This record gives sequence, structure tokens and C-alpha cells, in this order.
Amino acid sequence: MELTPMQLDILQELINIGVGRAAGMLNRMVSTHIQLQVPELVVLSSKEFCSRYGTRSKEIFSAVQLTFSGHFSGLSALIFPPESASRLVNIILGNSVISEAEAEAMRVETLQEVGNIVLNGVMGSIGNILKENIVFSTPDYVEERFEQLVFFGEHADSGAMVLMARTQFTIKDHLIEGEVLILFSLASFDTLLAAIDALDAS
Repeated sequence: MELTPMQLDILQELINIGVGRAAGMLNRMVSTHIQLQVPELVVLSSKEFCSRYGTRSKEIFSAVQLTFSGHFSGLSALIFPPESASRLVNIILGNSVISEAEAEAMRVETLQEVGNIVLNGVMGSIGNILKENIVFSTPDYVEERFEQLVFFGEHADSGAMVLMARTQFTIKDHLIEGEVLILFSLASFDTLLAAIDALDAS
């Protein structure tokens, strides 16, 4: 499915607004300034996505996943490579001396909270600006090989569309990269494009 330059520009702007909102919430949550940027957005069919990214390394990725429903339905995730996940947690939590069990629990809690804020910011902005009601699930945290994440397997042949936004967190001169992935059913993606076209025409 080919998007027009206008549709891509509006999608990019919707996601930029969402991550800007998320950055403001993260800055209030932690005592250090966090800047969020989305330098790249691509839209692929699930088959194209799996073909392009399914051969990534076998490293374990950290992902926060959130399902959504309403006029748009699908799955969203914020995915971090292992070194980015560790660096983000260390910067946010600092160097407090805690047990290994406490450290793991705080790592999961921190990444889940960051993912929840970013994904709600992005999906909330899409829903608010396009005037579409979106209902969110409770976020789930998983650590898994990339090809085993929710965007593969049973979804690979569903005809779904994937929005992939490369996301950069800048904290204390550290650049941390992650990816926001949003998987729409084909019918939901058609609804999304129709809402974007209506917004452009208004």
C-alpha cells in the first residue's frame, strides 16, 4: 500500500506530537531532562516488515507492548536493543546500591513505565487529533528475541500494516535508540488513512 507524501507527513507529525507529549511526562517523572525525537518513520506491510527486520541478531530485546481497540485496533510496542535498555535504566535510576532481585524488578518497572508513557502519548495523540476513540490495554513487558516479538509469527500473514518510528532518547548527552512499532489490521489502517484524509481536507 503506497501512502501519499501528505499522508506520510501527517503520520510523522502525529507521532512527533505524541513523543513530544511523552517527553514532557517523562521529564516530570524523573529529575533529569529527557528529549525525544523521531528522525525516521516507515510504513510497511507485516510481510515486508518481517522480511526486512526478521534477520536481526539473536540478542534479547526489551519490549513494552500495548494493545488498543476502537475505530483503530491493533498492537503497539516500544522496543529497545539490550544495551539501550540497560543504559536508559541506569541513567534514570542512578547508581543506587540494591540487590540483584531489586535491580531486576526496578529495571522491568522502569522500562514498563517509560514504554507506557511513550505508547500512550503516541496513540493518544493519534486518537485525539483524528477525533477517534481509542481504548488501551494494560502494558505488558517482555524480553525476547526480535523475531519472537508480537509482530512476527501469527501476524506475519495477516495483511496487517506496521508503522515503525525510530525513536531517539537524549539524556545527559547520552543518545539511546529504540523503536516504536504500531501494528494495524488492514481494515483499521484504511480507517486511519480515511481519518487523515478527512483531517487534511478540513
